[in-house]
Amino acid sequence: MGDEISRRTLLKLGIAAGAGLSGLSLLRGLKKPPPIKGLHPCSLGNGLVVSHGQNPAAMTRAAVKALGGMEKLVSSGDVVVIKPNIAWDRPPELAANTNPDVVAELVRMCLDSGASRVKVFDHTCSPNPGPSYERSGIAAAARAAGAQVSFVDPTRFREVAIPNGRSLKSWSFYEEVLYADVLINVPIAKHHSTSKLTMALKNVFGMIGNDRGRLHRNIHANIADLNRVVKVDLTVLDAFRILKDHGPTGGRLIDVDNSVDRARRIVVSRDPVAVDAYGATLFGMNPDEVGFIREAYEAGLGQIDFRINGFEELTVS
Repeated sequence: MGDEISRRTLLKLGIAAGAGLSGLSLLRGLKKPPPIKGLHPCSLGNGLVVSHGQNPAAMTRAAVKALGGMEKLVSSGDVVVIKPNIAWDRPPELAANTNPDVVAELVRMCLDSGASRVKVFDHTCSPNPGPSYERSGIAAAARAAGAQVSFVDPTRFREVAIPNGRSLKSWSFYEEVLYADVLINVPIAKHHSTSKLTMALKNVFGMIGNDRGRLHRNIHANIADLNRVVKVDLTVLDAFRILKDHGPTGGRLIDVDNSVDRARRIVVSRDPVAVDAYGATLFGMNPDEVGFIREAYEAGLGQIDFRINGFEELTVS
């Protein structure tokens, strides 16, 4: 009897020891994830530049040059992620997605400045992103300019704690935006049925996972909280065409403003709050009327006075 107990005990100890060694081996094989990116060190100006004109590619290049030039942001060997709005199955003239010429010009500028790779993606609002990528014109234009265009990989979202989050304590973010050397956010200026407007700060929705529909409750505080994590190095707001009503999906030319009075502009800054503050004026709103702009400013994420760090307007022929 004693021998049998002893044998059972030894067997259990052997199994436990084996499991322990296996666990230690597994733990050794696990790699700690790299630190989440901060703002990329650069010598770009801190102000806001607005270019006016009829050629969105030329306007984009001129606005970035006025801020200091892409070579002041992108260094040799950098991996750059460009995040436009490709959310909807709409052609460019309906102003539901970012202008493809703006995206392509940014790709060229980054490659000209020495980037080793430029990646373009969006977490679209459709489970099948293909039609949005193609009909928007962005996929073809970005590829032609030399970018790697991809759909999101559902296995590459990572839950991240949100420091000092007022509404959210954590959320799932796409790894590409967490670890890229340089992150460029390229939204389009649109009306939004829930948040009033969607521009730079709201465009972060295309960088996250989980059930995004849940965020529409308390949306203004949620937008600000998400931007506590995402560190955008440069914001380029496409206001060449503005979706003034029935956003964010659009679908009618009558809802698109392409007049020189409010549209036909490209807005560039390192400060996404300042970009959105200026963008609000294109819709006849004061910046503090838009909840997420006010929330982001109060969270210390940027300036609601878009002129405070310098403001320049230029016309591109």
